[in-house]
Amino acid sequence: MDLYQHRLITEGIRIIEKPSPSNNFNADYNHLSFSDALLKRTQLAELRYQVGPVFLHFQYLIKLFCALMCVVFLCVGASSVSHFLVSEKGSQINFFWAIILFIVPNVISLIVWVFLYFKRYAFNFAWLTNLSVSIIGLLDTFHHKVNTKHPYYTALFRYYFEHRFGKYMGKAQLSFISHLWWSSYLLGATLSLLLVLATHQVDFIWQTTILNEGAFLWLTQTLTYLPELLSINVPSPSDVSHASIGIINPLQAAQDIRVSWSNLLIFSLMIYALLPRIILLLTFYQRIKSKKKHFTIDFSLPYYVQLKSLLHPITNAHFIKDADQQKASEEMKVNNAHYNEALVLPEKMYPFAIELDEKCLKQANSHIKAHYEEPLINILDNQSQQAVLSQLSSSKAENIVIYVDVKRLPDRGWLRLVKQCCYESNVTVYLILLGEQSVDVNSSLSVRLQDWIEIAAQARISTENITYLINNNSLSDDIKNEVEIG
Repeated sequence: MDLYQHRLITEGIRIIEKPSPSNNFNADYNHLSFSDALLKRTQLAELRYQVGPVFLHFQYLIKLFCALMCVVFLCVGASSVSHFLVSEKGSQINFFWAIILFIVPNVISLIVWVFLYFKRYAFNFAWLTNLSVSIIGLLDTFHHKVNTKHPYYTALFRYYFEHRFGKYMGKAQLSFISHLWWSSYLLGATLSLLLVLATHQVDFIWQTTILNEGAFLWLTQTLTYLPELLSINVPSPSDVSHASIGIINPLQAAQDIRVSWSNLLIFSLMIYALLPRIILLLTFYQRIKSKKKHFTIDFSLPYYVQLKSLLHPITNAHFIKDADQQKASEEMKVNNAHYNEALVLPEKMYPFAIELDEKCLKQANSHIKAHYEEPLINILDNQSQQAVLSQLSSSKAENIVIYVDVKRLPDRGWLRLVKQCCYESNVTVYLILLGEQSVDVNSSLSVRLQDWIEIAAQARISTENITYLINNNSLSDDIKNEVEIG
């Protein structure tokens, strides 16, 4: 099993274990990097969840569906030659109708494909996912006769479909399938045309009501440019005139003309229609292989942040409690001035809060008022967020202090906002986590604190600049304990 399959199975396990990872797969992860530890855990979890066989089954069903459709398009292309070009009674082929029938639709479809390929979110349709679930489920039912599914069959397929046909790989995968089916159609038409020309004697003509001979002469000369370079026998300008209705040629000349028109028709179908599709098919096949090779897992997702705290609990982070404050806590008293002195903040800074409730906002305002005179902005919506970013840009602040509730789950939106605040490389960010309980007495709070430490590292916030403030209102409004992560 290659690295891509391992990572895909890891993502499948994430889908099963949502919203938080299981702690039942214990092993020695201490001396492994997080990537290697995750790989080892995936191998252990796979023994229980059996995600790999399910994904291989999905891959097989999609390949089976594509193969069946290739056969359908091959048959359609083959039947179109006898249906549209050659009748049982007739012995003539309208050359220019054959060109229009096979090449023009192919060119139009290529134009539509180019438009959709470069249009953002063109293939992200919810109905496409639901339709695919139904088709694959139906195919699976007929294939197995009796449908026995994995407990997470539907959830895993929705992820697999989104992975293969969604934002990451969707354009390449759908383009590959589109060119594959068109190649099947054109291949069927080419093979059928060769068979018809090998077993029937037909004459090539052109018929029109409103066009003149000059239009056909120009089109013929355009199509014959490449085969003439390859020394292939193709119709001459005089042959275009002879192809009109009513012109009778000597027997030998007629046979030569038939061969030249046949060469041009087959060459045009293969070079101008089939060959571009095959080139695009191979191109997107390599594109899919490249996508698989460079597929990575987004470790900023809350699931992996929590999983990292399980596999690599931070043992070198220590909580420093001031001895005087600890004693005062036991006596239900503390010196507020001493508390403010214990938390070292820069003299010039710009503070703001993110989605604090009334209680936490009161705690943040109480803490910041000794350092900053302006009112604390609490970001709750896009308007307040833009106001903070605008003030940061105008003030050119080099130190930013952010207040957040430790119980809140950190996400990519928070990470994106912090990165926007770091508009210059010299900006230093201080993170102040607000809570009401000690980490030692609340295990879930300890996990959440680890989440904040992990995502703060992604925002390039030093652990020395992360502080956890405890506000024990149940004891006394004046009792506060400070814990600093070093």
